[in-house]
Amino acid sequence: RLVRSVTRSVIDGVSLSDQPTRRRTGDHSTTPNAPRTHHHRHTHDMMKAWRTHAYGAEGNPADAIAKLVLEEVPIPTAGVGEIQVKVSHAAVNPIDWKLFSGGLHGVAPCAHPYIPGFDIAGTVSAVGEGVTTFAVGDSVIADLGLCETCLDPAPAAGNCGAFAEYAVVSTSLAVAAAGLEEANAVALPLAGLTALQALFTRSGRSFTGATLGDLKAGQKLLILGGATLVGSYATQLAKNVGAHVCVTASHNKMSDGVTKSDFCKALGADEVIDYKSTKWFEALAGKDFDLIFDSIGDQEDWANASKVLKKGCDFISVANFGPDMEANKESTFKNFLLKSVDSDLTELVGMVKAGALKLPVDSVMDFKDVPAALTKSMGMQAAGKIVIKINP
Repeated sequence: RLVRSVTRSVIDGVSLSDQPTRRRTGDHSTTPNAPRTHHHRHTHDMMKAWRTHAYGAEGNPADAIAKLVLEEVPIPTAGVGEIQVKVSHAAVNPIDWKLFSGGLHGVAPCAHPYIPGFDIAGTVSAVGEGVTTFAVGDSVIADLGLCETCLDPAPAAGNCGAFAEYAVVSTSLAVAAAGLEEANAVALPLAGLTALQALFTRSGRSFTGATLGDLKAGQKLLILGGATLVGSYATQLAKNVGAHVCVTASHNKMSDGVTKSDFCKALGADEVIDYKSTKWFEALAGKDFDLIFDSIGDQEDWANASKVLKKGCDFISVANFGPDMEANKESTFKNFLLKSVDSDLTELVGMVKAGALKLPVDSVMDFKDVPAALTKSMGMQAAGKIVIKINP
């Protein structure tokens, strides 16, 4: 009931927990997305960071994006088992701005003010007590973790934390990235982990504690949202194990002129269905798929999944948190939030180094343009990861 109510709030744009904003000082420019800065006494212990001070008015993420403030705040200190990272690049994920609505407060509470963002790449600048697996100067990537940082009470370093010059992260979440270009590698953690766990379980579990996918060679997978970054990773991972992959994607052109359907084919998709002109559950009816992976969250998709899935097979979603279970009694519904963990991320890094996993990057934007990057993501204008360059 909680999860269903949370999702309804996201869909309807109703905030479950608005919090008062702090009084702002400094630049109050009315120019859209112009950086507004708090002026603090600058010391070597301070850093620049984008922070949000309240959920969006009436649950509107765009309102929170417009009110983001670029501030000087204390550099977080690495605690026991943690490393401090000088962040060279961060990456934008839809969850970053979805949290701004307040609709997920019931499952992922955020204590304002906080620094948004989860994906980071950079160099270890300090190590906490007991850390032996990393040293100052090591190149690392990490997903700071939705479930790991959006807690009540919040961790010492706060919720999320990627859109800043420095971040701290547990060594259990970070992975060495030596040999990888950080501007590309930062595209991997959150989306890659989501796809890996959806298809093969690894460290992931559903909200009810059940295992997730167990895709094998020769099986048939349908990905709803093949042109999303999660979908692009899922396509490659599935093809790597020898599965047959069908995806939904439109013929809309991306910034480089390539259509989203052709983008999916280039990643290995065997079939692409244009969801704008064709209903996938009609085109694939009776085809006996072994697994559907949903990154869209349309209630109609779950209701019609049994027309395509083998009886009893899984419909796994990272976007539908309030399904009508009465609409489909022949398929098994599972939803989940990824678990950020070094072992799963290490596996993905190994695939990248072996040339078995491509890292689609849409664009690289400046640190001052974080609000514009979030707005671009919210408008579904990107194909591939939007990367933020923070420290040169």
